[in-house]
Amino acid sequence: MNTLACLVLSVICLGRIASSDKILNCYWGTWANYRPGDGKFEPSNIDPFLCTHISYTFFGISDSGEFKSLDPWLDLDSGLGFISKTIALKQRNPKLKVLAVVGGWNEGSTKYSAMAADPAKRATFISSTLAFIRQHGFDGLDLDWEYPGLRGGSSADRANFVTLLREIKEAFAPHGLELDIAVGASEASAAISYDIPAISEHLTFINVMTYDFHMAMDGYLGFNAPYPEVEKSIDYWLSQGAPAEKLILGIAFYGHSYQMTDSSQNQPGAPCRGPGEAGPYTRERGFMGYHEICQMNWQTVFDGESKTPYAFSGDQWIGYDNVQSIELKMQLVQLIR
Repeated sequence: MNTLACLVLSVICLGRIASSDKILNCYWGTWANYRPGDGKFEPSNIDPFLCTHISYTFFGISDSGEFKSLDPWLDLDSGLGFISKTIALKQRNPKLKVLAVVGGWNEGSTKYSAMAADPAKRATFISSTLAFIRQHGFDGLDLDWEYPGLRGGSSADRANFVTLLREIKEAFAPHGLELDIAVGASEASAAISYDIPAISEHLTFINVMTYDFHMAMDGYLGFNAPYPEVEKSIDYWLSQGAPAEKLILGIAFYGHSYQMTDSSQNQPGAPCRGPGEAGPYTRERGFMGYHEICQMNWQTVFDGESKTPYAFSGDQWIGYDNVQSIELKMQLVQLIR
């Protein structure tokens, strides 16, 4: 089985930094440890030379703003010790960097909004984060607040996020730690959440989540990351002042699946009646990892307009990325360099 496909069931990001070194930042969903059979994935499965960065997901915060493990048994040495085993990969590849990722969709926005608005909670978050990162040997933080100003957040989040990032950077600088964020890609959300020139000033790089553009809740068959929408999102971030050398283009190693309303109407845009059946490993309706998609013997079509593939069988349909569509997106990366 392709190791990379297992590793990045969340996302793989590509880009470069000002020194012209390329960044390949691999998000690793550590909960893959709990998947059955060939879906199970643990630190020993990681090729430490495959990525320049590994983003270890996810950590969270308490209501007081304190940084915390969401799964101490998996993360810490008193249990499976995934943190120390992942950090140990740097012994094999000293150039590898491992980032602690705090936030994610399930963590929500409300706690982060309250933390960013309160100087005392910000101080608690920053000091506890710094202590945790240094104790365990991480090379920095990836802050994945989804999303400032949205999902129960406040209109003040946009400005408070800048303050939070500035204060984290000041605390991290003496220790040479990276500070990165994951951001909503589209103009509709980014215009609410981010003062793009201001946040860019404090960051090592910005992971633009150019995926999840369409899913079953839309009511029709759609692509996870169609090229035109990816390109439009990157153009927006550049037009608003994001430095090209700090932008990381997100590539999803999964697809969103659908149950077709009429199996004879399998073209993109046709109506759907809900999410597709769960895959054997990820076990979540409306979603399949790339390794699951590859095992399905479905009819596959490469769509010229979206520059991405889709596959279908019976009343099941999925839009995803493959080698061809990723190569086209990497050409976009070269254009923005």
